[in-house]
Amino acid sequence: MRTKRFSILFGCAVTAAAAMSQSAPAPYGLTPSERQKEWYDREIIAFFHFGINTFEDFVNEGDGRAPAAIFNPTGLDCEQWMETLKSAGIPSAILTAKHADGFCLWPSRYTDYGVKNSAWKGGKGDVVREFVDACEDYGIKAGIYLGPHDRHEHLHPDYSTEKYKQYYASQLRELMTGYGKIWETWWDGAGADELTTPLYSYWYDIVRENQPDCVIFGTKNSYPFADVRWMGNEAGHVGDPCWATTDSVCIRDEAAYYKGLNEGSYTGNAYIPAETDVSIRPSWFYHPEEDSRVKSVKELWDIYCTSVGRNSVLLLNFPPDRRGLIHSSDSLNAASLNRGIKETFAGNLLAGSKVACTNDRGGRFGARNLIDGNPETYYAGRDGKVKSTVTFSMPKAETFDCLMVQEVIELGQRTNRWSVEWSADGKVWNKIPEADGKHSIGHKWIERFEPVTARYVRLNIEDGGACPALHTFGVYKQSEILK
Repeated sequence: MRTKRFSILFGCAVTAAAAMSQSAPAPYGLTPSERQKEWYDREIIAFFHFGINTFEDFVNEGDGRAPAAIFNPTGLDCEQWMETLKSAGIPSAILTAKHADGFCLWPSRYTDYGVKNSAWKGGKGDVVREFVDACEDYGIKAGIYLGPHDRHEHLHPDYSTEKYKQYYASQLRELMTGYGKIWETWWDGAGADELTTPLYSYWYDIVRENQPDCVIFGTKNSYPFADVRWMGNEAGHVGDPCWATTDSVCIRDEAAYYKGLNEGSYTGNAYIPAETDVSIRPSWFYHPEEDSRVKSVKELWDIYCTSVGRNSVLLLNFPPDRRGLIHSSDSLNAASLNRGIKETFAGNLLAGSKVACTNDRGGRFGARNLIDGNPETYYAGRDGKVKSTVTFSMPKAETFDCLMVQEVIELGQRTNRWSVEWSADGKVWNKIPEADGKHSIGHKWIERFEPVTARYVRLNIEDGGACPALHTFGVYKQSEILK
């Protein structure tokens, strides 16, 4: 009787342990909000720098003195912008409603410096309205850049930060209440050092009260309110590693500040992932002299891999010309990039592999989920076990030059050291140098390398703060379009 009772109790304990191992892992550390998760899933956002600077000769940073009348696009067509985004596979866009020159692309009640005093449509036009309406028609998520720094307002002899606080708040309220759902607002830090954190606190409340799902891009003094951060340069590449977590307090040491923006911090006290802003041309605003200097498809692919492929979101600028249209070269190269990305990641070469794993949670969290192509499933290790080796045995040898891995970001940044190896025979293993001694993964991590031909691939999770939890791992052959 005693032996039978022990067997029953032991069996219950084993069953309970198995059930526990097949439950979802608990989140580790800081995790993204719903709006940050939605932002990550966009991967690429379009930026439209358009305004009075477009109508001056090679001006990117206007001084606020150009007459409003010169703004006069002869064929503004925001639907053409959206067609560019659709062909480029870009699901969201941000318009510079007011850049640092202070010129407003909507008929603001609080200034005469804007479209209502321009030659365009006899002062009756509203670019912001046409932009958000086109976004809605094409299923694009609309965002607004309302530059905090305003050189035109600084020209007023009675300018003060307190007066500007109210002025900016009034314009922010106009945009946050009068144009439907706004998915992101952009608080540029350039030139805005005088605008202190208490001012942003006041403006933050306006955003949150009226657009609770709106992602706030912030830097410098707006950093405590940021959902996403600047990544420290405008060249299109974030750091390696690039953590979604960072320190919410602005660091005053310049070198540490830029390193913190570019790389984040694994032990950071705030979840503020990096947004990578770069223009498809040398300048932010359109200049015909740069029509021959549009970034090539290869350059855009490099930028994609060092932004989206490094746990960031790419904010790619398309400056409309004086007609109010996107140049055909910009549209063509962006569309070709999209085609190349789709071709590259259309088929995971590991998809038909046999999978062996040293740390498998089992059940619905098995390691085969890494190659099932289903974004709703994922692989997880056992609680308390941070290391894991997952070996893929392909049906036949394949040649590949690219890999991609994705972490389950809702469960936090769990892995902090990993590597990848390949083998022709399953006995002699070779490191992929570009994927050796890696640290962050996050939403998506991509590495490119010289082509290798192998039948076996091994993903090594070498360290972390909690058991691994990964959506996807794959190896791929880069599309010829991207080379």
